Amino acid sequence: MAGRPRNAEIDRALTRATLDLLQEVGFEALTLDAVAARAGVSRPALYRRWPTKLHLVAHVLLADVVPMADPDTGSAREDLLRLATALVDGLSWVVLAAHAEARRVPGLVDGFLADRHALVDEVVRRGVARGELRAGVDPELVRDLLFGPLVYHWLATDGRRSPDVVFDLVWPLFTAARPGPAASR
Repeated sequence: MAGRPRNAEIDRALTRATLDLLQEVGFEALTLDAVAARAGVSRPALYRRWPTKLHLVAHVLLADVVPMADPDTGSAREDLLRLATALVDGLSWVVLAAHAEARRVPGLVDGFLADRHALVDEVVRRGVARGELRAGVDPELVRDLLFGPLVYHWLATDGRRSPDVVFDLVWPLFTAARPGPAASR
């Protein structure tokens, strides 16, 4: 026997309350009781939907994040730069905190990350096929060496610089011929 359908109005109220409280108090200080009170719903209504704060926040943030579209500009460089810019533009302390916590719950953000990984894989595959990127370049390495420094750069500068500063430094790693042994003097 199926239960009654979830009330979309309650879902919206909980989402709005969660986003508002995340902005006001941050992930660490957020409580499920505060979310329920802000949304004007009972604690059981919230707990029926999400068993923990992490599940709630991950759901709300992932539902609120606009999916990355494949830019497919005809240039691997431009495609990766647009993806990098979208990544940096979507960063916030709340998003990073939720991602860090979510890694402790297997599967919680896997689909979200898998979609983004597949997108980078496709951009790299096209870039290799067009001869823009070095044959055999590993898409996972591209993600690590491009997006990893961008996230760190965002953290270190509090987002004050454009991602193209880091991108320009990393890009040659994927396109330049592998350096040979040092010439003897």
